[in-house]
Amino acid sequence: MSYLIASSLDEVLTSLRDGSGKARVVAGGTDLYLQDLPYGLVDLSCLKGTTVIEQEDDLISLGSAVTHTAAASSPLVLSRARALAEGCEVIGSPQIRNIGTIGGNVVNAAPAADAAVALVGLGAEAVIIDIEGNIRQEAVENLYWEYNRSLIDSTREVMISLQFKPCMDGEGSAFTRFAARRALALPMVNAAARVKLENGLVKEIRLVAAPVNPAPTRLVKTEELVIGKPVNDQTISMVERSAAEEVEVRGSLLRCSARYRLHLVGVLVSRALKTAAERAMGQGKAGE
Repeated sequence: MSYLIASSLDEVLTSLRDGSGKARVVAGGTDLYLQDLPYGLVDLSCLKGTTVIEQEDDLISLGSAVTHTAAASSPLVLSRARALAEGCEVIGSPQIRNIGTIGGNVVNAAPAADAAVALVGLGAEAVIIDIEGNIRQEAVENLYWEYNRSLIDSTREVMISLQFKPCMDGEGSAFTRFAARRALALPMVNAAARVKLENGLVKEIRLVAAPVNPAPTRLVKTEELVIGKPVNDQTISMVERSAAEEVEVRGSLLRCSARYRLHLVGVLVSRALKTAAERAMGQGKAGE
């Protein structure tokens, strides 16, 4: 087995081409190292830009090798994309958060990966380049093939960054989860919300729940019910009912029954919406 710490994107792409499907990209590797390792690993965590968090024009951009700790503590993420900070700060343990990356959280394709759920809630897109140099952008929720299988082929494709619009004044986001314990536990359910208010009414909204399908799943029908309404107790109750009715879930002997998971979907989605709306109404505290 070979391990290359790449010094440039060209070196990453060349190594993948030379590997002919037997080499793959790695960054933190906290999930990959628990699997059968490929013949060659190409580490991109030292590439310029892959660990940068910045705002360019009207987009926040995070390099794919940004760690969960870096995202959770970033002033920009905390102020303009609070859902992502909340998702990243509950992943694994401090050791895992210090090494694991947001790009890996998406490419690993676990259906309820906390950072990925928050990214879908924020409307994030991934910037991807293949070994031929072709670049494309895809919504994060469209990168899932089946449970724990990504549509990104890490033997020939590299996620460069993740991008989304920041929450400005009148907008807010939130993430929440429920698990058997606070740390080192997969969630029974997690949820994210992003909302934009205008004159006290919902103008734009994204509601996401997982694990519902192979990918973090937008609750489109529930979103449509909320457009044009104030986020009051009546609306929150409606969202709780609608979210639970909109999805189909599987039970698990290790985590919870399907019935209990449905209940949690309604509770957590409505809770995320309420918190996001409160942040949207804050005085000059967009996203907080």
